[in-house]
Amino acid sequence: MFEVIKGRGIRTPGYLRVLYFSTFFLRVAFGALLLIIAKYVPCETAYEGLLNVAIIAIPYPLAEMMTANYFGMLSDRIGRKRVIVAGTSLAAIIVLLYTLSNDVWYLATLHGIHGIGAAATIAPAIAMIADHADTCDRGRQMGWFDYATFLGYIIGAVVGGFLIDLVGARVGFTIMASVLISSALMLQLLVRKESVRVKSESLMGLKSLKQIFRVREVRLMFPIWLIIATLLGLAITYLPRIMLSADVSGSMIGILFGAAGIALGLFQPFWGKVSDVVGRIPVMAYGVFSMFGVVIMALFFSDYIYTRVGDEIAFNLVGLVPLGILGLGAGAFVPAALALMADSSKENSYGATMGLYSFALGFGAFIAESIGLGIIVASGGDDAPTWLLYFAAVLIALAVVLMTVFFISGFVRKLIRSRGRMPNDGC
Repeated sequence: MFEVIKGRGIRTPGYLRVLYFSTFFLRVAFGALLLIIAKYVPCETAYEGLLNVAIIAIPYPLAEMMTANYFGMLSDRIGRKRVIVAGTSLAAIIVLLYTLSNDVWYLATLHGIHGIGAAATIAPAIAMIADHADTCDRGRQMGWFDYATFLGYIIGAVVGGFLIDLVGARVGFTIMASVLISSALMLQLLVRKESVRVKSESLMGLKSLKQIFRVREVRLMFPIWLIIATLLGLAITYLPRIMLSADVSGSMIGILFGAAGIALGLFQPFWGKVSDVVGRIPVMAYGVFSMFGVVIMALFFSDYIYTRVGDEIAFNLVGLVPLGILGLGAGAFVPAALALMADSSKENSYGATMGLYSFALGFGAFIAESIGLGIIVASGGDDAPTWLLYFAAVLIALAVVLMTVFFISGFVRKLIRSRGRMPNDGC
């Protein structure tokens, strides 16, 4: 699956192959936990279940958001591997502690600590790619990392769905803790040496963030990151609970999540490579427009996708085909954007820059879950899923506007610069 990859004569470094395997197992565990927690929370009604999921979910992205940049900068000082292994080990311990009680506030507290462990695995991993990948191959490597992440979530969702049907939530937590330990051990044992990028000169705190935001591309892209992270947070937090309340089995939810994940993740390395050739911003724009199409079809053209006859659902190829095409395009944004962030940052601050990406993920999920909680409380009943979908539509429409501005301004800037001497990036 993650074999030695060659492109333009560039070989994927061994450290990165190990990282992709480790990331894959890490995301399998996280993907499974999304469904297991949704099943584990106590509920007597669909509304109560959705409300409890929202309460438990909020501390995770809040903790991730508050610690992400710190872990990115810490990895600049002490090395990427040490931070990733520590974060994964912490997550494994917390998952085991989930089995002791399904009290909502107990789970919410542990979930917040779990978010700290997750923050320690994201920014250092992406920074490791920036450290070891060739500049002209960085987009493809970011695509492989994103592919390992998506594939892990896909398989994790399927595994989690079957676990809650076959062995129950508590045993499922124990199995996923062992998967997390396997991920940590793989990275610890197979990556034996790693150079520390910087020492005492590493920038810390707000000073580092201010320097990162001086980069035009990062500054313009950050709000789009937030929106996409918010959409992702809405989907992974509330959709499993909504489907469980509709009497959809855990295994069926896992299969459906897996199918959607394949549509999003299958072309990640391809889109990364396309961004190496045609540029980052056009590929990012295509990804945002594709996501907009997916949401619009789900909101306004669902009758062309499926029809319900009694308890049976019949799918329609007239709607499924364009939805599938848009779904493949929706995966274009992430690898191109990650590569652009690495392109735009200084080598000795890759960790801090990628910490900003992790911060955006955490902040976006926090927005999704906080506003989602408000929508659930305000709706007070069965209308909550519909209003959550309208909220998603407004967000992606805003992302389209921002991406259009980003694209046009970049095109104008490139046109102006083309009248002078353009630097050669060596690719």
